[in-house]
Amino acid sequence: MAASLDSVFQRLDETSPVELLMLGCTPNQANQFAIALRNAGQAVHVETAETEPALAQLLETEPGDLVVVNGDSKQLPTQTAIDALRDANPATSIILLSRDPAGLIGFAADLDLRDVVKPDDMEHLAFVVRREHQNLLLRQELAQMRHQLQESERRFDSLMGKSRDAIAYVHEGMHIDANAVYCEMFGIPDMEDIEGLPLMDLVAQDARQKFKKVLRKQGNNESFSTEVECQTTDGKTFDAVMEFSPAQLEGEPCTQIVIRDQSMQAELQARIDELANRDAQTHLFNRQAFMERLEDALSGNGLPAGAGLMQVSINNFSELSDKSGIEQADRLLTKVAEILTEHTPEVHTLARFGDHDFIALIDRQEALTETAERCLSALNTRDFFDDSGILDAPTFSVGVAPCPDTGKISAYELVNRSCRATKQAYEDAPGELVIFTEPSPEPSSELNDADTSTVALIDHALENDQFHLVYQAVVSLQGDTRESYAVYLRLVDQDGQEHSLENVWDHAQKSNRLAEIDRWVVRNAIRELARLRDHGKKINFQLLLSPDGIADESMLLWVCDCLREFKAKGAWLTFQFNEKDLRNNLQPALKLIEGLKKINCRIGINHYEGNASDESLLQHLPVDIVRLTPQFMDGLAINEQKQNQLNQLNARLQSDGYRTVATGVEDANTLAMLWNIGVNCIQGNFLSEPSDTITFEED
Repeated sequence: MAASLDSVFQRLDETSPVELLMLGCTPNQANQFAIALRNAGQAVHVETAETEPALAQLLETEPGDLVVVNGDSKQLPTQTAIDALRDANPATSIILLSRDPAGLIGFAADLDLRDVVKPDDMEHLAFVVRREHQNLLLRQELAQMRHQLQESERRFDSLMGKSRDAIAYVHEGMHIDANAVYCEMFGIPDMEDIEGLPLMDLVAQDARQKFKKVLRKQGNNESFSTEVECQTTDGKTFDAVMEFSPAQLEGEPCTQIVIRDQSMQAELQARIDELANRDAQTHLFNRQAFMERLEDALSGNGLPAGAGLMQVSINNFSELSDKSGIEQADRLLTKVAEILTEHTPEVHTLARFGDHDFIALIDRQEALTETAERCLSALNTRDFFDDSGILDAPTFSVGVAPCPDTGKISAYELVNRSCRATKQAYEDAPGELVIFTEPSPEPSSELNDADTSTVALIDHALENDQFHLVYQAVVSLQGDTRESYAVYLRLVDQDGQEHSLENVWDHAQKSNRLAEIDRWVVRNAIRELARLRDHGKKINFQLLLSPDGIADESMLLWVCDCLREFKAKGAWLTFQFNEKDLRNNLQPALKLIEGLKKINCRIGINHYEGNASDESLLQHLPVDIVRLTPQFMDGLAINEQKQNQLNQLNARLQSDGYRTVATGVEDANTLAMLWNIGVNCIQGNFLSEPSDTITFEED
């Protein structure tokens, strides 16, 4: 409990704002009180009401947990205000202001007010407000802990009843509770018969002396396990492993005993491994299992000559699913998996790699291209109308990525190559096999020699981790304890020269590399985030996806795989989307965002201007965070019209439940104005420039 109380005080002192109602006070008085509290180091949000009608309106939306009542007000009678507050919230904490506090002590005590303070004693008022805010947080914490205790007891009873393990609780050698599995294991017909039954009665006669010595040696305050010969109530004996651990039952100390069925444990573990590594629908390896096997195969001496990846994609799967139905589309996937299994008997690993993508690692002596051509021929000649009930014929793209003869290559780069080849087959050679060749900037009349050189630099960066990430702090103005950073990409060539991101971005888009770059950013950012979280930092990252990343149907699976690989959580990530990219890719964006929300990621919209098209986007997408365009910051401190516009926009967004981030903050005057406007967070070079390392720390 002490640690919990410390955490409450820490949140209060450093971050937790006071939601304060001030009744019978003018806005000027309330502002003076708010300034005094802030000077004392306490963040505060103040609402005022000077009259009885204003109070009634205020209590419709505000809970009134902590209230200051001006006992000298002539417009709002003190008793009327207190009665209204108690009707709305009986647990409200009320502080009374009076020029004669001594004369109102009895009145305050009778009405259970928290204190009486002189209006001009700002230090006293700040002290009382902070104290009562602490009390309020402690009451909330206590209520939450009581609720958690009730939920824990309920779950305990439920788990005891549903557990497959035999569980019992023993006090001073006597059973006080057990579940049905335990009673059945020892042949006890009625659970009520277990109460008061000595533990030794369930141990075989010849094993009791040894069992007693073990119990005396271990004591009651340590967890341990021991093998023991048990006996049922009808005298049958069996060997068991008993696990002992200290516990409490209904507030009393006792010992928990668990007897596990080891035969079922092995079977269960095998089933868990099967589910973790196999796709439930096709029974092929899943994406994660494939990547693990590919990385293992590439480690050490690498793959033999002629080995590589074959990737198969059903081009028109989405259209077939919409036209024929989900059931028929699922049958199609199953049938394609069967065909690939039949025609790739010698492959190392065949896996379902995406919604409608399959991939195989071919490391046998048989030629890679021959296997791919055989699979493509089998798929193109198969009649899927009778097999799956699909209404139109599916079309396929097959890409092959041979392993390089010399030099190392990462699993992710080899997969990237197979993805490029498959995409090229879809765009340029439908129904044909495409083999990845290096260098592979896409042929285009728009690409000159310099462009080709830049694309080669991008490919080299992807293959050799030549990209690196930089981080810029996103600072909360509302007391959020979590550190948040926007993540950006940099490219440094072999000579140590940093290249213009705009130039790299343009060439990456022309050569269809943006989605690959997004995948690199996602994986490396999640790896760094997991590392920082392991060191105890409460850090969140904000990642921006490109238009190609939005349209990439495998992006969601990539994010899930990376989270699983590094044991990270989706709740630690915010994915940002430029509003222009969202408008141009609305349908794939909707699908991707829906999936990201299911894994608890937050969604942000970037460069928000507040025009009609932007508001329309918010109506269609489940956005959590709105990042305001940096154009709002230009001359904000001296432009009253822009201040009013931003104030209204921020208030509207926050009232609709969005968190707002002001970007491009470059000076102290702009920061002060944003504080008054009340945006949730700020970001800009004035606070901290993008850095290779996490440098921002909360005071």
